Amino acid sequence: MGQSAKSPSRRSFPVRFRYLFLLATICGGAFLLLTINNTTTILLLNEQTPTSSIARHTLAEEEETFTIKTPGCTIPGLKPFDGAVKKFIKHPDIPQCRYANTSLLDNNDTHIWVKNENLQYYDIPKDLNVTCCYRAFYRPTAISDITSMDVDDRVQYELCIVFDSYIEVANEFVKVTCGYDSTALYTQFFIFAPKKPMMTFNEDTSDTPRNRSGAYYNVVVMGIDAISRLNFYRTMPKTLSFLKSKGAIELLGYNKVGDNTFPNLTPMLMGVKDTDLKRICWPHIRSSFDNCPFVWELFKDAGYYTALGEDSAKLGTFNFGKVGFFGTPTDYYTRTFMHEAEIHVGNKKDYNTYICMGNKYFYQVLLDYVQALTRTLKSSKLFGFFWEVTLSHDYLNYPMVMDDSYEKFFKSLDESQYLDNTIFILLSDHGIRWGDIRYTKQGRLEERLPFVHILLPPSFREMYGLAYNNLLQNSRRLTTPFDMHATLKDLLYTDDLNDDKIEYRSRTKYSHAKSISLFLPIPTNRTCQIAGIDDHWCTCHKITKMLTKSREAQEAADYLVKHLNMLVRDQPQCAYLTLVDVLEATELVVGEPRENEKGWREVMVVVRTMPGAGVFEATLRHEEDAWSLAGTVSRLNLYGDQSHCVKHYQLKLYCYCH
Repeated sequence: MGQSAKSPSRRSFPVRFRYLFLLATICGGAFLLLTINNTTTILLLNEQTPTSSIARHTLAEEEETFTIKTPGCTIPGLKPFDGAVKKFIKHPDIPQCRYANTSLLDNNDTHIWVKNENLQYYDIPKDLNVTCCYRAFYRPTAISDITSMDVDDRVQYELCIVFDSYIEVANEFVKVTCGYDSTALYTQFFIFAPKKPMMTFNEDTSDTPRNRSGAYYNVVVMGIDAISRLNFYRTMPKTLSFLKSKGAIELLGYNKVGDNTFPNLTPMLMGVKDTDLKRICWPHIRSSFDNCPFVWELFKDAGYYTALGEDSAKLGTFNFGKVGFFGTPTDYYTRTFMHEAEIHVGNKKDYNTYICMGNKYFYQVLLDYVQALTRTLKSSKLFGFFWEVTLSHDYLNYPMVMDDSYEKFFKSLDESQYLDNTIFILLSDHGIRWGDIRYTKQGRLEERLPFVHILLPPSFREMYGLAYNNLLQNSRRLTTPFDMHATLKDLLYTDDLNDDKIEYRSRTKYSHAKSISLFLPIPTNRTCQIAGIDDHWCTCHKITKMLTKSREAQEAADYLVKHLNMLVRDQPQCAYLTLVDVLEATELVVGEPRENEKGWREVMVVVRTMPGAGVFEATLRHEEDAWSLAGTVSRLNLYGDQSHCVKHYQLKLYCYCH
């Protein structure tokens, strides 16, 4: 991509550079003359910055031409505050939650109580006492109507327990309403993490994997939706700083494999493409996911408690336009709670989701729950998968609001020594998929390069040195959610990560595997094709600008719009789309030019259609005088209520309702 032409001279300068210290003082500070390739730079030094650090830092910056550079994949170097995107970065004005400073209730791990000091903010007649109704609720086992699309949201409430001061908690999910006579003043929901009996599906455990010996680590995966690697740098620098201070390893070449959350989490959690689910376990849109091979099932069999939690019910990964689960998938499952809380106390809806649960942000509710779960299960093995979406999904800068909370969360886990025995993976599924930044070259690349930070305990690095070094090496290789799945499976039994076994496994022929554990050396010749990344999502391509009025660009755009209309042809409520404008056209070159394959070309186009002014991006392949789609179609602007008449999670991107 443009910059690659300069790579030979850039990478060769370390053997030719020379620098000269000049013992002088300018304005009270020493300066350094640094000569590289016959270019001299004056660097001012202060007392806190050693000269050697400045030299190393400057040389590192000169070498940082590429994000990663291997024989199989070159990703251009990107800067968090590059001029092309800097104008989009500003601190957001986030709505304050209702009752943020006047909440009538508070809680800890064991009790809920009335905050009498805040009674003054409520219209209460004199001489009347406020009482509260404590109602536990849960997800019932029985399913009354298995054909219902909301079967995953079934709920059963218990009888009211009245209190006027405080009450001891005895349940996982609780609704509390306070008032006087029959007048309700305040309602809030509370989620707790009591110790439960462990779910198991193996009656005969005499020969199950759980009896294997060896050390174990808790495995906690936490996701923050729609944050690119560089937007994590821009919006959550305190969290990033803590992770770096603890030695977390960042994957620089982690490339998404699908458009949105579902096709990127499916490979991570099941090891297969979302399009393979129809054959494996999810035959149609009204099927549940109960029979799918989730990785947490393996951890169950290995004697782990399992947890699945998301801070949004409406945008749930397995519920948005889908059925979800008939059974309860994990030991701890927050869906029932989040759904009820959204309905009854959700407030401050900001585009797609409610961002507040009463007086608290939903993301904070999830963080507090995870922390409570780690306290409850500190002496047990835990595999947890948690996903935040409410603040990060729709707006580029909203994650700034969460930075302090995530930093505090990690510091608390560190102080409690929970991180000493836990593999912690913080990641995203993709960058922001829409908005002005997506019309820039950097924004397009960022959208395909989500962030991943893997935090390993010091004991892991000491006991599994070769696996750790491979992970460190792989931080600058092309990686995907498929590799994350293989890595999670490797963490089931750490005796498979001993140096001898890693060395033996590294000798086996897996160089063309789509899914490779990050504890094994990923080949440098790995390409997007080998890694299972469609050309449309691949960030390794070189691109050449095309004229939007050229014949190839117009033909590709026409085919794209024709394809969009084919997608919604069975939905008569969706309008017929027409091409209004070709906004951008580029030709993609995979690696070096293919001399023996001149019969086909790949063109990426961005078009605007009417009605609805939808902006779509797709990669089209031209071969033997015919066009075809290479991957799925991205939508670059929000569709809002334009697609209210369809329920299908994919068609919502393309349908404009009459």
